[in-house]
Amino acid sequence: MTSSPGRRIVRFLGSAALATWLLVFVGVWSIVGSLVPQSVASESAVKTWETAHPFFAPIARFLGLHQAFSAPIFLACVVVLGDSTAICAWQRTKLAFGRARRLAEAARADRLHVVEHHDFEIATDASLGEDEVLSIAEKTLATLNVKTRPRDGVLRAVSSAWSVWGSPIFHWALFGLLVALIVGNLGRSEGLMGVAVGQTKPDAPASYGKITTGPLRGWSSVNRSIRVDRFEPDYMSGGIDRGPTPTVTVLDGSGKVIKSQRVYPNATLKSGTLTIYPSDYGLATDVTLISPSGGKVWQGPLLVDFATETTSGTRPVDYLDNTDASTNQSYRIYVSVPLDRVNGAAVNQLPKNPTAQVDVVGSDGTLAYSKVVSPGETVSLPGGGALQLDNVNYYARLSVVDDWSIPLLLVGLVVAMVGLTIAVVARQQIILLAVVDGPDGTSLAATVRLWRNAASSRGEIESELTRALTGGEKESTG
Repeated sequence: MTSSPGRRIVRFLGSAALATWLLVFVGVWSIVGSLVPQSVASESAVKTWETAHPFFAPIARFLGLHQAFSAPIFLACVVVLGDSTAICAWQRTKLAFGRARRLAEAARADRLHVVEHHDFEIATDASLGEDEVLSIAEKTLATLNVKTRPRDGVLRAVSSAWSVWGSPIFHWALFGLLVALIVGNLGRSEGLMGVAVGQTKPDAPASYGKITTGPLRGWSSVNRSIRVDRFEPDYMSGGIDRGPTPTVTVLDGSGKVIKSQRVYPNATLKSGTLTIYPSDYGLATDVTLISPSGGKVWQGPLLVDFATETTSGTRPVDYLDNTDASTNQSYRIYVSVPLDRVNGAAVNQLPKNPTAQVDVVGSDGTLAYSKVVSPGETVSLPGGGALQLDNVNYYARLSVVDDWSIPLLLVGLVVAMVGLTIAVVARQQIILLAVVDGPDGTSLAATVRLWRNAASSRGEIESELTRALTGGEKESTG
């Protein structure tokens, strides 16, 4: 009789071979994904990688390796692996329930139960009394690394009920990890935020230069901000150069510090669901836009990136829009920083005597005005008003990931390791021995169930007990 399509599908999904191949795929994909730069982390790094690997570049884009952990093929395999893991976990749970029940019954078994429900009997020397038989059996099993305890005329080695739950715990924890990974991608956000030294930015979409969000991502409950307190271009720790290192602070809605630390590749800032990585850095020009009447229109940092293709060595990231009130002509204000040079090459760090080049560009793209100013100086703008350079400092580009599943993943990993440890280490066995008085003499009744991590086998136990109690050797029946 052939099985139904539903049962065949369940059997296929629950097969160890499918789960193994899916785990191998997910593992290899994750390794490859860690080697290929992710587009959210750094778009320039993706372009550099593709230039260096022209053969693999189209393959990586086709497969979605630059968004490795949200690519459809990866998520599809994770979903199938989740189904397979759930089926495996349920099968092992049913098995564990059965074994736990048998362990509980064995722990309560008395001499009569063993006599009536045993697997085999071993005839003993007629000169041996009951206590002597049990004593010899106890010592014999001890040589096989099986520790027994006598109680109520029964010599028993019965595992604790928790010993059978290692595999179900591991599989359910693995299933929970996969569910958290899938659902977490739906509600996570990941983006790049440029923050100047001393600047505080709210954790909101407008603060990001580039951001990707899951379809279930919401911002109404996010009430925090991110600040960069200082920036060290060459931070040394433990005799190791950690590279450009910002000190990042996370604040709550009231401005209270939640966590503050230096952030470099091996020391990411983790706070609840938030993880902050260093991505890149550049310079920041603090400027004040002044109206024709002398009032302050806007004040804040304009970010500047290093760029080898420009004469100044930098290029503006931000700009300001302004309008000439007399002509209603709009124009944009760009600010860059001329870098110091060594042997003709620009040095990607804060100049010893920093200045800023202010370029005013008309709506038609023509350069209307350009001037280099020092901190404290102003630039007159068309139609009145001015732009004042207040300071030049560093900014840090931070990769900010908000994923509520990360704490759950950590908990799931711990639970999975606990379950795996129990499954690998804990014995699952039932050994019950009791003396039986019969018309043909005394014998030893034995119930033996060896499921996992047993120190011996049923055949060896039967053979050694036969030898010890009769002085002979009995061929194994198990």
